[in-house]
Parts: sequence; structure tokens; C-alpha cells
Amino acid sequence: MSESQGSQSSQPCGHTPTQSSQSSSPTKGNNDPKTTSTTTNKKTVRKKQQPRSDCWKHFTKYRTEDGEQSEHRARCIHCGKTYSIETGGSTTNLNNHLKTCLKKPGGNTSDHKQSELTFSKIGSEDANSTFSTWKFDEDAIRKALIRMIIVDELPFRIVEGDGFKSFLSVACPRFHLPSRFTIRRDCLDLFNSMKKVMKNSFGKDATSRICLTTDTWTSLQRVSYMVLTAHWIDDEWLLQKRIINFCPISAHSGESIGQTLEKCIRDWGIERVYTVTVDNASANSVGIEYLRKKLSHRNTCIENGKYMHTRCVAHVLNLIVQEGVKYASVSVDRVRAAVRYIRASPLRMKKFYNRAEEEMIDTNAHLCLDVPTRWNSTYMMLEVAEKYERAFDSYGREDHSFFVDLTAGDGVPTIDDWENVRRIIKVLKPFYDLTLKVSESVYVTSHFFWEILIDIHCLLDGWSNCEDLDIIYMASKMREKYNKYWGDAKKINFLVYLAIILDPHRKMDFVSFGVHLLFPNVASEIMKVIDKELHCLFDEYFALAGKVMVRQDQSSVPTKFSDPTDQSKMSLAVQQFLLKKQRVGLEIKSELDRYLTEGEEANNSSSFDILLWWKLNSPRYPVLGRMTRDVFSTPISTVASESAFSTGGRVLDGFRSSLTPTMVEALICTQDWLRKSKDPINLDEYVEELQDMEDGNI
Repeated sequence: MSESQGSQSSQPCGHTPTQSSQSSSPTKGNNDPKTTSTTTNKKTVRKKQQPRSDCWKHFTKYRTEDGEQSEHRARCIHCGKTYSIETGGSTTNLNNHLKTCLKKPGGNTSDHKQSELTFSKIGSEDANSTFSTWKFDEDAIRKALIRMIIVDELPFRIVEGDGFKSFLSVACPRFHLPSRFTIRRDCLDLFNSMKKVMKNSFGKDATSRICLTTDTWTSLQRVSYMVLTAHWIDDEWLLQKRIINFCPISAHSGESIGQTLEKCIRDWGIERVYTVTVDNASANSVGIEYLRKKLSHRNTCIENGKYMHTRCVAHVLNLIVQEGVKYASVSVDRVRAAVRYIRASPLRMKKFYNRAEEEMIDTNAHLCLDVPTRWNSTYMMLEVAEKYERAFDSYGREDHSFFVDLTAGDGVPTIDDWENVRRIIKVLKPFYDLTLKVSESVYVTSHFFWEILIDIHCLLDGWSNCEDLDIIYMASKMREKYNKYWGDAKKINFLVYLAIILDPHRKMDFVSFGVHLLFPNVASEIMKVIDKELHCLFDEYFALAGKVMVRQDQSSVPTKFSDPTDQSKMSLAVQQFLLKKQRVGLEIKSELDRYLTEGEEANNSSSFDILLWWKLNSPRYPVLGRMTRDVFSTPISTVASESAFSTGGRVLDGFRSSLTPTMVEALICTQDWLRKSKDPINLDEYVEELQDMEDGNI
């Protein structure tokens, strides 16, 4: 039946299909008075029937009259199209319309999905497009909406905005937009479902131990939060990092930190914690010791948690550098005030860059303020400002308020100040590069620690012997702080030595070189301790393996004694004992000792993938490989955890301060899981966000 008009001769309500087929003449058709009368009489006594087809949920009936002619029709409640119908007749045309109605909520059902051809990108943006099919799927679109809101940190109320509704009505009119309350519930559901899957990676059957980083932060609402990030290397030798907790903490005391850590670990079912990396606050030391004792009672720690407490290298670097910056604090304060004055007004910025262009200065680098507690941001500020020295001088001659405003404070930067700034930049540049190196979150960093200690030692020694008295003084103050944390070999976590030994580029010789350089008076004693600790750790991993692991290609290992005369003189028990002892001894040598005696890896390029090397060689060193996975999982910086605070600052802005702690944790953790932490942390952007947080802009 056509969409525009129905049949010209509609059947009366009482006319049956049999009558219609048998009567073709007008005298026996619908115009017969008797038939009409009979029909009319039946109509008055027949009980009105409800429509039985499901299609009537989507149509409304109405009747049109044009003079003496009338017609029964149905109108789609979604798109408004009308169709002619017969009372008591077929609804096929109505059902056919529902199959293709574009505005029907839910779109095509499972039995009536219609595929569409579409272009899709494969891989990177530069990849070629390809044809694929697409079907409307309400659930898939809803899940994608939830992911968008979480990953892009959008407010729940976006789904109630007129602009978003208008956009969606054009982009996907069939999608039924959920309310913000439903979105909120879906976010929690996604968090709980993903958490359930992830917990399986941390349980008793986990093949890797979990390393943790943690830090604390106070929001604008004066609520203290603790973030906990898990690090591990999976069975494919890929470094994984996930934020697993972002929860309120009652106080910053050591006991409170330890109890919160224990609660988070227990909630996740983490059985085997290897290390916990924290900053140098004394409360953290107390908290880690509390956790170590608790976990040691469960017998799940390697060597009773001897290596658990790991100090953040970035924080120690910060303390060392701050000692050097103190020397020229007045010069730094003057430059900071000058930068702040220029950045306070767009008009000042424009005039300043005009003066810079007149001085033939490249203006691609933009002035930036530092976060006083973050020395790396101070380095970035000074590095840019020093390039504009002539522009500052030129601008000061033009803007009298510049001189007046700065003189009221620390004063205008002088020639001596700029000389001091250049000294500071020279000193801070190597430390800035080292900080970038240790702050990596997607690459292994534990084997860098020992090399960094040697680099800093050599830098300070070199500056102590230079001709610049100011730099000599700075180096001496920095050496005092260096010795406080790293001047005693016993204060250094022994994982630092073990990690570099497990680097196929370096091994034991590089450790020996560094020990004799840093601790010449006790080098021999330290090397003996390192060798002992290495073998003790390997022995424990070997025992945990649960069985003797003999390489398949070691066919030279005898399975029985060749001399039958000797066999007859020994009991079977003694024979088996000697055989096992021989196998175990060979296995220990074939892994640890054989690894140490083999030459170092010759590939020293920056592109060398240390995890790939161990993945390829772990069949040769099955026990040593498992030990290496745990050692290399240890992060030497808490930047991975600290970066969560910038997300927390955005989630907990002034407009969303009413979010419950549970929802805050769900949003921050789920965002991290959806992104899969594959993007490296951009330290420059991270510092800018910290600056905004301290200014109250986040």
C-alpha cells in the first residue's frame, strides 16, 4: 500500500475476508442494504477490540473525511508520516515503516539492523582509509559517551545542555540521551567493572610483584588526598602503570599514611608488594615502616621488605639544587618580579615583544613564571628570561611604572643579576636533563639511578675545581646536601646496585667502577656486600620458583650415574640426593653466574630496548628474568603519582566541589585506565599546571 494514499474502497467493519472473495458484484458487495444493516447491527453489539500488533505503540489512529468519503489512517509518532489502514486489516505497511524510521528511539532493533558503509582510519592519522560497515548500537554509543565525559573531564550536566542536545539531534537523532544522573551511575559502573578485571592482575596468581608510588595533596576545598599508583611489568615484558587509588586521608602523619596504604592494598587484593617510592618527608618513612611490618607478617615480601622503602630521586635532586639557587636568590627574585610585571597585562606583553623584535630577539619563546617550590620551573623561567635581557632594559626605559613597581620590591634586574642568572642556568641545565630522565613513566628508570649518582658526583667535582668562585661556592653547598642522602653507601637502597647489574650494558664492572669512585675508602667492603645481597636475592627467587628449572639444551646433565659398580654401592636415596644437588648447583651457575661472566651488550644506542632484550633472553635465564621484572618495575620518581594531582585539581574545581570522594576516585582512576597511561608525562606542561594550581586557577 502506498504511503500517500490508501485503498479507494475500504471494507466495512463487519465484512469478512470470505465475503470479499465470493462477492464481486455491487449488489452483493458493500452497498447491499441488508449487508449494511446486518453489519451495523453487529457493530452495535460487538465488543471493541484493542489493537494486538506491537506497531500500535508507535502509531496513532485518526479518520479523514472529504465530503461523503472518509478514510482511516495512522500517523507515526516519531517522524509524522501517515499511512492508510483498513479496520481489522493488515499492519504490514506500518511494520515496514518502523524498520526504516530514522527518528524511532533505539533505531533499528536486533532483527532489523541496517549496515551502512563508512570510511574509517586504521592506525595513525597518516594511514590510509578503508571501507567498513557501521550499525546503530545504542549501548555502544552510550558507552562511548561515558568514556568521552571521563577522559575529557567533562561535567555530567553536559548531556542536559541545549547545544549538546542540538548537536546530537543532527549527528545521531536515534540516540536516546540519558540524564546526568544516569551518566553519573554509568561512570561508577564502568569504574567498578574495570576495577574487577584489574584486580585479577594483582592477586595470588599474579606473575609479577607490584611496585607502588604514592604522594599526598590538599585540594582547594582543604581536603587531603592520597594517590597510589601501581607499576609492574607484565608477561609480555611491557611496563604497566595504573592509578589505583585517589582517596581522602585524615592526616599527614606516618601512621595515617601507613594505615591508608594498607587499606588500599587490602582492598585491591595485592598479595605481593615489592617497593614503595615516596618523597623524603619523615612521615613517609614512618608510614612505609608500618606497612613493611604488616606485610612481613603475611610472608609475602622479598627478604622481609628490606628493599621496600625507595626514595624519590627527583625530590633529592630538588633539595640539592635548592641549595645552589639560594646563593643567587635575590637575582632570581628580581627576574621573577620583572616577568610577573610584564605578564600582568596583555598590553604590556605586546609592547614587550615589540621591544624584543626591535632588539632582533627571537620571540618564539614566551615568558613564563615559575612555581617557587619547583626548581625546574625556575630553570625554565630563567632560561627564557635571560634571552630577553636587552628587551627588559629597553622596556624599562619606555615604561616608567616598570621601574617604580619593581623598585618598591626587590628592585630592577642589574647587569650583575643577569650574570648570576647565567651561572644558575649553567648549573641547573644538567640537573634539569637528569630530572627529565628520572621522571619517565612509560620506560624503565631503575637502572638509571646508579649512573645519575655518578654523573652528579662528577659535576660537583668539576665545578669545585673551576675558576669561577661563585660556582665553586654553589657546588660546595650542593655537595653538602648530596652527601646527606647519597654520601654513605649504606643509606642507598641496594636495589640501585642490583638494577645496574641487571642492565646488560653495564653489569658488575660498572658497579665496581662507581663504588671505587664514590666510596674509595670502603670500596672492597661494599662490593662484597653487593655480591652477597645479589646472590641472596637470587636464591630467594630460585626457592620461590618451586621447582628446579633446567634448560632443555643442557643435555650434558647426567640423569643417572654411568658406573654401575658405583651405583650398586649407593642407596637410591643417596643417588637421587646427589643428582638433585648436582642439578641445583648447575642451575644456579647457569643463570646468575653465567649472566655475570658473559660480556656486556655491545649495543649502546639510545634506542636500545632493555625490556625487549630481557624478553628475548629470559628463556635462558628464567629465574633471573623473573627477578629482573620486579627490580625493573621499581620507579625512582613519584612524578607518576604527582601528575594525578593536576587531574584532581581540574576534577575538583569550584563548580564540582560537591563531588563525593568515591566519585572523585572513580573519575580519576577510570580516566587513567582508559588512557592506559601510554602517554609520557610532559614535565613542562606538568609544571604549568602546578603553577595554575598554586594560583588557584585549577
